[in-house]
Order: sequence, then C-alpha cells, then structure tokens
Amino acid sequence: MKKVCTAAAAVRAAAAVRQAHPAVCAAAAALAAVLMAAAVTACSTTVKQEVERPANLEVETYNAISALPFKTSAEMGKASYDSEPVETFEDYYRKLGQKAASENDEYVLLTQLDDRLTQKLIASRELNYIDPADVEYALSHRSAAIPADMYITGGFTKFTSTIEKEEHETGEKDKDDKPIMESRYWREASATLLYQVVETRTNRVISKQEYSFSDKSSKVTDWKKVSSTYTLLSPYLNSLVNNIMEDFTPHTETLELTLLKGKSKEMKEAEKLAGKGQLAPARNRFLSIYRSQQLFEAGYNAALLYEAMEMYDEALRLMTDVWQTSGDSRAKEKMRELQKEQEAAARLQKQRSQR
Repeated sequence: MKKVCTAAAAVRAAAAVRQAHPAVCAAAAALAAVLMAAAVTACSTTVKQEVERPANLEVETYNAISALPFKTSAEMGKASYDSEPVETFEDYYRKLGQKAASENDEYVLLTQLDDRLTQKLIASRELNYIDPADVEYALSHRSAAIPADMYITGGFTKFTSTIEKEEHETGEKDKDDKPIMESRYWREASATLLYQVVETRTNRVISKQEYSFSDKSSKVTDWKKVSSTYTLLSPYLNSLVNNIMEDFTPHTETLELTLLKGKSKEMKEAEKLAGKGQLAPARNRFLSIYRSQQLFEAGYNAALLYEAMEMYDEALRLMTDVWQTSGDSRAKEKMRELQKEQEAAARLQKQRSQR
C-alpha cells in the first residue's frame, strides 16, 4: 500500500505558466492542467493485490506433457532466393565488421531454452512431465498407451545478429584542422520464437504463440570486443519460459487498485486504514459511509477492497448497487472488470479440482 503526492510539482508548473512568454502560455497552461490531473491520481491511495490467475489455456483435462527440442530458423525453413544472392561482396565490405549470426548461436540459446523449460515442467505440481523418448516408443509400438496428453514444439522463425558500425568525432583535430574520427561498433540481435501446444493422440494444434525479443549492446571501439549474441539474448530466456508455463499452470500477478479520494474526515480516516493495510476495517468504514450517505466514492472504494480481499461476488454485488444508485460510468466499467475477475476465479477453481 502506498500514498504518493506530487501536487507541488504541478503548482510549480502552474507558476511557470505565469512567467512564460505569451506565445507559449496556452501550451504551458495545457501542460500544467495535465500535471494537476496527474497529481490528483498520484495523491490517491493504492492497494497492492497478489492475484492467482488460472492457466491461459483450457487444458484442465490434460496433465501429462512432453516437449520436443526447439528448432533453429534454418531447420524451421526460410525464404528462397531465386534471383538474388543472399549477400554480395559489396554488401560485406560496405558493412565492415558485420557478421551474420552462426547457427551455433541459435543452438546454444535453444539448448538453454530446452533445458530450462524441461526443468520447469518437471518441477510443476500440476503437470506430469513425460520424456520424449517414452512418447516415441509408445507411438512406434502401437500396442503401448501414449503417455503424454500433449506436447510442446516449435523454433525460431526469425533470428538475426549483426555488428553495426558508426563513425564518431573524438573531439580532437589532425594537423590539417580536420576532426579525428573513430569507429564504434555494437551488436543488435533479435529473435522470434514460435511454439505450439499439440494434442499427442491426434496431432491437433491446440495453441500457437509467437514471442519476439531483441536487444543491442553498448558501443566499443574494437569490434572484436562487441558483446556476443548469447550475452544479449540469454537474459530473455527465463521470461520466455515463464510465459510458456503460464499457458499450463496457475500463476501470480500483482495488481494495484487505486481508491477514490474523499473530502470528509470519515473518508480520509478510511483511506488511512487502507494505506496501512487494514483492508477489512477500511472496507467496513467505507461501507458504513456509503450506506448512510450514498456517497459514490465510499461505495466504489468498499467494492475495491472486497476485490483486494478476493471476495469477487461481494465486490460485484456492491459495485452493481453503486452503478444503479449513481449512474457513474466508472462503476459500470469496474463492473465489467469484476465480472472477468469472477470468471477467472471460477476457472482457477475448476482447474484445481480437475487436477
């Protein structure tokens, strides 16, 4: 829970408007208005909520999973070059120092990806990991039962890594009073991984996703010291694995719920309780104010705190009443969000009960 106030910055911006040249007053005034609006939000109390989400895919009836090694972009196939060469000598010498990524870069990254994903699948409490060799044996011996309900397969559909070059002034001059230049080099690398979830028995593709990631290194004067492709792209592997795992297993997200500000002493006291993490007392205080005064902000905040406590039925019921009483569009929009939260919680419960 936090409470941050930056109204002073907005006040300073407003003061700057009064000192500005008439030609820029209108633009400065508009900026100040935006800052003032932001300040109101920044001064609001926010409540952090750790929410457990259901698996993205509806695979509740599947729990045995296998994974095939991911393929390189060459193995996945690439466009043909019928009338143009892939690269000419002119291209090579014009881009001095650039070099295409070798397949070794892809193999090293994919091997790491395979290993990390396999370890995550093995460690999962919801899934039963099946070695690909056991699946292959069952498929080749038709009398054996297929041990995996589904499997993961895929590879890089895009993989590039080049060393870029630029000429930069050193700030010094030669004997002819001309700027002395130096070459700077850096690597730019990017990749797109396509992965599928396939039903083993029928080879039906259940899901297909693509993840893209890229980065570039710092600039150096010796191109041989430029960061490697692996150094640039390997930090993204854990995030990639986590994204894949979210398709099959529940996962936790952190949300921030922003309470509406009130002017009365009672509202401010309730906000303080929420800011201290005392959610139930704060909710009860807001609820009491709403029932006695029909104050929109109080009802809205009480419903938000129900949500923060994962009491979605109560939150939706109260927010519906707030909407019907006030007609405020903010309550209607929040009702839609709460309905989705309610559905997600039901899906999570279903997944837990079927595994």
